[in-house]
Amino acid sequence: MTLSLSSAVAETAARVSAAVEGLDLHVGPAPAADGWTRCSDVDAGFVARWEADTAAALPGWYGGTHPTTASAFVLHWCASLPGLTGAAFFRHARRVPVLGRAALAFRRGPGNPIPVATALLDERFWCLPDDPAAGDPAATVVGNVDALAAVLRAQIRGHADEFLAEYVPGRPLPRRALLGAFFDALDTGVWRGADGLTTCRDRLAMTATLREAGLVLPGGTAEFPEPTALQPFVDGRGRVWLSRKRTSCCYYFKVSGDGAACSTCPRTSPAERAQRYADLVD
Repeated sequence: MTLSLSSAVAETAARVSAAVEGLDLHVGPAPAADGWTRCSDVDAGFVARWEADTAAALPGWYGGTHPTTASAFVLHWCASLPGLTGAAFFRHARRVPVLGRAALAFRRGPGNPIPVATALLDERFWCLPDDPAAGDPAATVVGNVDALAAVLRAQIRGHADEFLAEYVPGRPLPRRALLGAFFDALDTGVWRGADGLTTCRDRLAMTATLREAGLVLPGGTAEFPEPTALQPFVDGRGRVWLSRKRTSCCYYFKVSGDGAACSTCPRTSPAERAQRYADLVD
């Protein structure tokens, strides 16, 4: 499909890229050009090579390497492509693009296994009745924001199901971690739509983020039965923070010099999480 540079999806991608740090979105590159890979081309062989590249890069990042960490990192990167993109579109524009594997591509950095850019290859999108682009031939209008959130969940779950049907990691990962990686990416994407580190100094931002997370992941849905893991908590000085506990694990603790887990790791206790955030300000 040849996309118009003035398409609503392209406009939204540019706006979201400017608003969310670290999210570089493009529209309509040739998937085989300039190092772009279509998500639907990520097969078992591609995953194996990607994990090998990741295992080789880990010592330079953290001092150690482990095959389980390499497998988990690649899984989380694959999940982040639709999850972060879809959450950012929803939060910043109340639009949902097509997020199937054939509709997304990504590019890794030179000599770096981490995806640094994501491309949308389909100009179709869902939006609300009052969207300025609701009359666009590429738009599908839904009745309200809850219906739009349901479309987002369905798009992420569809991508996940397609990917996991043929996904073969180098090291076995817990079954819960597989779909959980896509849940985490969507939940984290809503969080990153704010500043990713919301404190009591901006209670309005915290409230807005929690409201968005509840819309996207209310729990009890067919796609993702569990509700958002985002929640406020209080540190030892009485300051309120916003964070989450991931469903899936990246196994960073297997390569970290001190064996410490991430702040959002399922292995990190609430008390430890609160202390780490307190230390960021102290």
